Amino acid sequence: MIRRLQALPAAVFLLCLFFLTACATDNKKASWDQDKPTFTQSIHDIQSEQQRLADFNRLQAAEVASLTTRMDALEALNQEYQLQQAQIQALSAQIEGLQRKQARKPRSSSAHTPSPAHTRVTTVKKHPAQPVAAAPVDVAPPPQPVVDTAAQADAEKNAYTAAYLALKSGRYDEAANGFNKQLDLYPKGEYSDQAWYWLGETRLAQNDGAKALNAFKYVVDHYPSSVKHAAALFKMAQISVDNKQPARAIEYYKRLIQEHADSDMAEQARAALNALEHPATESGQ
Repeated sequence: MIRRLQALPAAVFLLCLFFLTACATDNKKASWDQDKPTFTQSIHDIQSEQQRLADFNRLQAAEVASLTTRMDALEALNQEYQLQQAQIQALSAQIEGLQRKQARKPRSSSAHTPSPAHTRVTTVKKHPAQPVAAAPVDVAPPPQPVVDTAAQADAEKNAYTAAYLALKSGRYDEAANGFNKQLDLYPKGEYSDQAWYWLGETRLAQNDGAKALNAFKYVVDHYPSSVKHAAALFKMAQISVDNKQPARAIEYYKRLIQEHADSDMAEQARAALNALEHPATESGQ
């Protein structure tokens, strides 16, 4: 009897635990049923926000692409504007030079108009004409035209700038015509050496190696003190390599190193010369 009484509390405890577990399960089920709509709405809201962000990112990408296209167009217009300004300045300088020359010319009409004192007629008694020895007449040389060197320098600079901008913009035919015209008008101008060099670069861009070589050679032969002298020698060596003439290329590289030993171009020439004189073998030795 005593043992039964001692076992009774344990049985009651297990029974209570069963009921409590059942109640907890029922409470969890009831809680999920209540919270399920809230969770579903939250997931839907998150998905909607993600879709909105994706649409916003696509819109931003489209706007960036549009702005990039507009910036490229504005850059092209700016380059075109600079070229037109350079051409206008060149023409204005030429017109001003012509106007100055015209203003300095003497007026022939006023120089030969007789004064009223010289137009009076007087009666002079005639005497027998005596032979008079002709006196030597000093004929003054014709006046030399006055050259406006400042206007000429400005016009040359503007012509050079216009051709250079055309080259950098990829308008190679226009650049070649511009440099050739500049060299025709100002063969000994301040920018003639650079015009010859950039004409060579223009010919290279046009895949005309022969004309490019002639332009660079003109710089080397006629402008030994030019800032483009070393670069022209280097270009001649590169063209010789392309033409399968390594001996001639080595000659140009060595001349560049000798005449411009401390220049950056000399460093490049030494590296190129070493590659020509010591070509790598197939085994890598």
